[in-house]
Formats: sequence, structure tokens, C-alpha cells
Amino acid sequence: MWILAGLGVVLVTSVVVGSGAAGRLSAGGYQYRDAATQAAVDVLASDFRVPADANLILTVHDGGTVRSGPAATAGKALVARVRADPAVTLTADPWTSPASPLVSEDGRTALVLVQISGSERAAAAAARRLAEEATRTEGLSVGAGGQALVQDELIHSSQEALLRAELLAVPLAFLALVMAFRSLAAALLPVVVGAVAVTAGLALLRLLTLVVPVGTFALNLTTALGFGLAVDYSLFLLTRYRNERAAGQGRDQALDVTVRTAGRTVIYSALAIGAALLALLFFPVYALSSLAYVALSVVALAGLSAVIVVVCAITVLGDRGDRFLLPRRPASRARGDGWGRLAASATRRPWQWAVPLVVVLCALAAPFAHATFTVSDERMMRDSSAVRAATEQARTRFDLGQVDPVWLLLSPGVGDGKAAAYARAVARTPGVARATTVAAPGPSGRTAVRVETTDAPDSEAAAGTLARLRALAPPGPVTAVGGTADRVNTLTALSERLPWALGLMAVSTFVLLFLFTGSVLLPVKALVLAGLGLTAGVGVLVTVFQDGKAAFLLGEVTAPGYLDPSIVIVIICVCFGLATDYEMFLLSRVRERYLLTRDIRAAAVEGTRQSAATISWSAIILITVLLALAASPLSVLKMVGIGCAVNVLVDAFVIRPILVPAALALFGSANWWAPPWMRRLHERISRPHDGPPHAPAPPAVRAGNSLDTSGSPGHQPAAPVPERT
Repeated sequence: MWILAGLGVVLVTSVVVGSGAAGRLSAGGYQYRDAATQAAVDVLASDFRVPADANLILTVHDGGTVRSGPAATAGKALVARVRADPAVTLTADPWTSPASPLVSEDGRTALVLVQISGSERAAAAAARRLAEEATRTEGLSVGAGGQALVQDELIHSSQEALLRAELLAVPLAFLALVMAFRSLAAALLPVVVGAVAVTAGLALLRLLTLVVPVGTFALNLTTALGFGLAVDYSLFLLTRYRNERAAGQGRDQALDVTVRTAGRTVIYSALAIGAALLALLFFPVYALSSLAYVALSVVALAGLSAVIVVVCAITVLGDRGDRFLLPRRPASRARGDGWGRLAASATRRPWQWAVPLVVVLCALAAPFAHATFTVSDERMMRDSSAVRAATEQARTRFDLGQVDPVWLLLSPGVGDGKAAAYARAVARTPGVARATTVAAPGPSGRTAVRVETTDAPDSEAAAGTLARLRALAPPGPVTAVGGTADRVNTLTALSERLPWALGLMAVSTFVLLFLFTGSVLLPVKALVLAGLGLTAGVGVLVTVFQDGKAAFLLGEVTAPGYLDPSIVIVIICVCFGLATDYEMFLLSRVRERYLLTRDIRAAAVEGTRQSAATISWSAIILITVLLALAASPLSVLKMVGIGCAVNVLVDAFVIRPILVPAALALFGSANWWAPPWMRRLHERISRPHDGPPHAPAPPAVRAGNSLDTSGSPGHQPAAPVPERT
């Protein structure tokens, strides 16, 4: 009772603390810029008066011409008002610089580039204010776009998606739990645990924003992952308790077995998911690194909330509570026999099942070979967005190679002759349309080369041009600045650190699964199957979001034509952790049965029969939460929702109930092989929890509820007795 009272105090405190979390998040943090590049951007702004980091774009349109007459007068007045704003650092427009390429070929549209200072969230708010004022300009049609407004819309759309997820996911998850438990009270308990985990997670998120910058996507991850995992863990714990009670155990004994078996599995699962999400710390963009802190907190809270709330609720409610938590009628064995028959077929004919399914998964993964990655821009927004319309107008009516050129900033002290020779070499480089030398007007004496590429700054061809420019012999240290450089630098930084992140995930998963099972082969098999499922999921993302197929999944959003690498990394880390989670719940029952029977085929069938139903219901609940994110009008959130949902679907309904039993049957008793020294290590670490490894095989038993998924090898429930009505 005192624990529940303390939990109530924590919950109330969390509501108060976490209420302001959304207002302190940033929509940026997905772009990598090292210290040298940022210093070059600052030099271009201070010495050259060039807004190389323009984050607000105003499109000014007139039916006649914007170069002269009333339109030009109104445009100059607009620029003056924008410059007067304290948040504005620099501007570029065609009226103060007549030679600039900021007027369309027909002369009817002009661009005003605005560089706003401050944090990304402050810049987004300032951009929204400036855009609202600019669009009210009389005599001109003014649109507003740019990265700052994209971030502003991302902030608001993420909050809308959060509300939509709460309104859709919670009732649907509760309905799924009612169908799984056949009891309203039993279904309500996991929902309560989910609410506790999310509330505490939002409070920790708010506290985290006081220490490090946190991306706005952390809010959606906190709610989706926190609620999904808390419900998931509660489902496993409560299911095990119901099974033990149905098998004739007393309440205290059933609760003790539940904590020692399902509780142990929950701990290992939380460690596995946390280790997978810890890999986000390797990436040098705070949108990902901050997610690691948030995700670790959420996973820990989900596990702790599930164990504390479920155990305390059962203890406090006593026998009276069992009348609500336990089913009124014994569960039919037929509810698990379907999964058992499927697993039995897979173990009898492993090659006939494994080969076609692996071929299908490889076919789903095939589009990944031509995936295109770039940082999110306006193409991730809904088609009806005014910000997207203005940014696309700039993209289609102007030569972006001129509007957003590559700036090559030379080091101080480079003479005019060397700079001119370098500029000539740059101009001869394939992919370069024009290269001009620009000298700083101030006393710094710095020189830069302005490079216009023949291709769009965000294209692969422009990235290739930049690589050729960097391969030239410079007259000294040279720093590249501009949209192309930012994109290439970000992709390079992420790709260089990806192997380290994947290595951490693989090593930590191998260690945890070895400690959990005592096997060397089973962790390797789990890594291979998880990799196969993840690659298939990313292949589906390429098909939908890059190739534009299955457009009905995107609703009012057009396929952006690329994948955001940061989002794909998040999907990989989250889904890899969930795959390990399901693997542990399945192997816990398989191992328990194998130690009792020493028959790997029978253990695979019985373990799948006892666990697959729970895994499938858990997956359905998690998919429900994820698809609520997919209902967002932003492609970036749709990508997360659809990508994770596809991976969970494949893992829970193809890999776990079919491919895992087939693989277990193929390898036979070798599944449990480990070198002698590793076997001794496992015995010293895990034997107290595993129970006697050579217990004689008892007669086949019937679990009272097919939803059971966890247990330790030392425990096997007795034959069931009829439940009280």
C-alpha cells in the first residue's frame, strides 16, 4: 500500500513537471556541422555579409515585374521591415543587389533570403512571426518557406500527432487487451501502467531539456515507446500470473513465480532494448543523441512501472481482485493450438517453410539497394502546406545552384594570384557552372570562391561535384559551406558512425542472449533473423516513400522521394530492440521446455504455442500505437510509424512463429552449444535463476491461458484446475 501511495505522489509530481515538456523541444538537430564549418559560416556572415545559413525564404510575386515600379517599391519596404527585426542577422534581395540571381527568368518572382539568429526553436518562432507579417504585404503576393518554418511546422504537427495518438491508440489498445484477457479489469491494468510510464517519462523529458537540447521527436517517442512497452510488459506479467492461478497455484505462490520468471524476462528485455537505443549516442547530431537519453529513461520506466504496479495491484487487491483479474471461464487450448500447429509444421519441414519466407523477405528488402538519403526538407510536409508551396516555388522557378551556391572559404594570407589560380581550377571541375573569386570588403583580407553547380544542391550529382572540388590541390586550408556541404557532411558523419552503432547493438545483444540462454548459436541466429527483418522493413520504406508506390498509405502527403537517414537509424535501433524483446520471450519458454524434455522440436512447438499468442497481441497493441503516428500529416512521422509497424508485423507474425522454430529444428541440439569456459561462466551467473537443468520430463501439461510467454527453466506449472466462476 505504501508503495502505491508513493507511486501516486510520483505520478502527481510528474504531471506537474512534465506539463511544460513540449514547449522546450527543438525541431532541429538533424544536421551535422563541425566547428570549422560553423566558423566559416560566421566569417561569411561577418566579413562577406553573405547569408550562407539563410533559414527563411520569402517569395515575392507580382503580376507584372518585381524589378521596378510599385512592386519594387513594396519589395524594398518589405525588406526594410524584415531587417529591422532584432532576430534577423542578414538578408539578401534583388533590389539592393541588382546583379544577384534572386529574380526569376520571367521577372515576376523575387526571393528574399533571411538569416535568423538564435536557437533553432527561437529561430522557428521568429520565422513564423516574420512570415505572418510579410504575407500581409499589400500589393504583392508573398509566400514564406525555408528551414526555420519547416521546423516550426514540425513542432506543431508533432504535438498534433501526439494528441491524435492518444485519442486513437489508447482506446484501440484497450480493446485489444479486452480481447486478449477477456476481462475488463485485467485489460485496464496494463493501460494504467502505460499511463504511469508515459507521465513519468514526460517529466524526465522536461528535466532533460534543462541539461541538453532535445529534439521534438523525443515527445512522440516518449509516448509511443513508453506506452507500448509498459502495456507490453504488463501483458506478459499479468498473463503469467493468470496461468499460474489457472494451474492451481495459490495467489502468493503464483505471484512469486511470476516475478521470478516473467519479471526476469522483462528485465532482460528492457536491457536489450536499452542497449539497442544506446547506440544512438554514437551519432553526432543531438536529435539522435538526445533520443538515446530519452529512450533509456522510457524503457527503464516502462519496466519498473510494469513490475511495481502489477505486483502491488495484485497484492493489495488480494483474493477479491482475482475475481476481476482472472477469467471467469478457463481459456480454450484451441487459442494456442493454431500457433502450435504452425510451429509443428515449421519444425517438421523447416526448409520448405524457411526458404520461401526468406526469399519473400529478401524481395521486400531489394529496394534498399537503391535507397537515397538526405536530410528532411519541405517535401516531408503535407501537400496543402503553405510553407511547402512557397519553398517548392523557389525550387522550381529559380536555379538553386545560383541561389544556394557552394562557398569555398580560403584561409587567411592566400594571395590574389593563388586564389585566382585555384578559382580557375574550380571552374574547370565537372559539375561546376561558374566559379568567381570574392574578396571580403573589410580589413580581414579573406578570399572565398563562389561556386554555382549545374545540379540542385540536394542532389547526388552536386555531392559528387563537391567531392571533386575537395580533391583539388588548394592553396591552403579550404572550408566548404552551403546546402550541398551541409548535406554531404551530415551523411558522411552518420555513415562513419553507423558501423560502431551496429557493432554495439550486435555485441550487447549477443552478450545478453548468451546470459539469458547459455548458448552461442542462438544469439547469432537472433542477430541474423533480426537483420533480415530490419532490411525488409527498410526496403518497404524505400518502396513507399522514395519510389512512391502504395501511395494510399501516405494519405494527403506525396512521397518525398528519399529517406531521412536519422529517421531510418531510429527505426533500426527501436525495431532491433523490439525484435530482441520478442526473441527473449519466445526462447524463455523454449529453453524451459527443452531442459525438461531434451527434445528440441517438441520444445520449439510448445514454446511457440505458449508464447506466440502473447507476442501477437503485444505486436497488435504496439502496431496500433505506431499507426497512430502514421496518421500524422508529416512524412517524417509517417515514416517512423509505418517503418516500425512493418518491422513489428514481420517479426511477430513471420519470424517468431515460423522462422525461429524452423531454425531450431534445423540445428537440433547444437542450438545450446557453447565452449566449455563460456558454459561454466553462464552456470555461475545464471544458474540460480534457471533451476535444475536436468529435471526429468514431466507429462505434457496444459497452460490455462495460451497467452503465456515467460518463464525460467526451473519452473513448469502443474496441470490446470478449473477456475472459480
